[in-house]
Amino acid sequence: MNAQQPDGLDRRGKENLILVHSFYANSLLLHGLGEFLGDDFNVHFIDLPGFAPHEPPLAEVSLDGFAGHVEARIRRLSLDSFIIGGISFGFSVVSRVRLPPECRGILAIFPFLGARSLAMRRRKKIVYRAVVNAMGASGLGGPLWKSPLLERFAFWWSTYPPARVRLILDHMDGRTFFDTARLILNQRDGARFQDLPHVLILNPADTTIRANYCERMFEDQVKDMCIVRTDLDHYPLDPSADYFRSRFPRGEMDRIMTFLRRPRAEDPGGGAAE
Repeated sequence: MNAQQPDGLDRRGKENLILVHSFYANSLLLHGLGEFLGDDFNVHFIDLPGFAPHEPPLAEVSLDGFAGHVEARIRRLSLDSFIIGGISFGFSVVSRVRLPPECRGILAIFPFLGARSLAMRRRKKIVYRAVVNAMGASGLGGPLWKSPLLERFAFWWSTYPPARVRLILDHMDGRTFFDTARLILNQRDGARFQDLPHVLILNPADTTIRANYCERMFEDQVKDMCIVRTDLDHYPLDPSADYFRSRFPRGEMDRIMTFLRRPRAEDPGGGAAE
């Protein structure tokens, strides 16, 4: 960890950013995003249990269990000041975290806000829900994950390069994959909006999340917000740092940093939020 100055910035003047990944991803699969954000932040990725080899799965997969894991990792980091971000499903987890006073704001990146926020046809959602519910009830998710049948299906079905599919299969715990998918497809309580400044990053043409639905929810629930619209893919085929640098304008990042660095009304010596 980099040495911290009293104001929470590292010696290069960067804000600390704690980042929680999306579904079937982890810090290695999103290393390009971490590198891109590292231009402006001191990035601390938190891998969820069962999503990476070094994080054993929860005994029972739940949003509260994931949130408790993130809380423990935040305490371990012991940062003087930080921003926290959640990507898609990761935002749903972050929204349930009991954040300490050191947290200055939240990045909501393509946020998942419950099953109603999914951009998925009703028939497809019903089929997927039936499959993952059956996996959970039968306990077959874990054993099936390691089977040659599922491996062949994954390489055939996925649009990702084979090397990335291989990493997902190797890194994820099978029971966690199916139980988390069941949470996503059945989740009615999408998120709990916290009283902090939010940066909402979304793609109006997102094919995974209903951007208009998410934007309306944030406008109804969040008092202090900066909205950034982008054409980034929800699941980029090439999630390299160069991809993000080429698709996310420098001016938009500067706008985010200006918003997050404003003094808040409750900060010592701070003024009212703009």
